[in-house]
Amino acid sequence: MFELVLVICLAMRPDQCAIERPPSIERYPTAVECTRNSYVHVVHWLMEHPKWNVRQWRCEQPGA
Repeated sequence: MFELVLVICLAMRPDQCAIERPPSIERYPTAVECTRNSYVHVVHWLMEHPKWNVRQWRCEQPGA
């Protein structure tokens, strides 16, 4: 299984970043499915967190 991992930074302080693993997002059986479907979740996350920017996102296995 693969999950979405976001590298997020504050919009007003782009040097202040963190890693976010959104708990409400489904897990995917393959990395290809995760990569293909995660863009929608990234956009949704951004709409819910307007003070943050997503610098990078990737799919990885939990605990990796």
